[in-house]
Amino acid sequence: MASHILRRAHAADIPVLARLHIEAWRETYDGWMPADVLANLDPTDWEARWRTQMSVAATDPAHAVFLALDASGQPAGFGACRRQTSQKLLPLGYDAEIVSLYLLRRIQGQGVGRRLVLEMSSHLIAHGCRACGFWVFRDSLGARDFYERLGAAPTGVEGVWEIFGMTLPDMAYGLRDLQSLKASRGSSLHLSDARR
Repeated sequence: MASHILRRAHAADIPVLARLHIEAWRETYDGWMPADVLANLDPTDWEARWRTQMSVAATDPAHAVFLALDASGQPAGFGACRRQTSQKLLPLGYDAEIVSLYLLRRIQGQGVGRRLVLEMSSHLIAHGCRACGFWVFRDSLGARDFYERLGAAPTGVEGVWEIFGMTLPDMAYGLRDLQSLKASRGSSLHLSDARR
């Protein structure tokens, strides 16, 4: 299997993250979102979004973004995590969340998504978090299967993601014990990688 590198992303990576985020959206949401919405995603707007996210990371050490580089060293995916912000999930004991996890198709199915989740889990544990809740598109069976293979389960909480004038049904998943997930780091489980 090709070697992939994970590393922390920093403010200098914002332009890269913005371009990567747009490319991942165009791949991931093709057929789910209108073609004109995907075609008109503005890198300047996405850089501003990432600047906001990175400024939050500067005030909360549990907030982190990790870049996945392909075998040639090119950015091909990312994952972001932080302390839980959902008022629906906090009362259920989920004190952390995966904000996003995207991989370009060229590195999907190679275990990189799993490595990103493990890296984020280790980071969250190091900052005092115990359980992770996050949102997945209800109709994204690939993403749901990916997280279920990692041991996540539906929480019973549902919602919607409202963006660009669209309302997309969401459901929350949870990993009750990040320590158990961290302990599985050495497993040879080979997974497809998905977001939402």
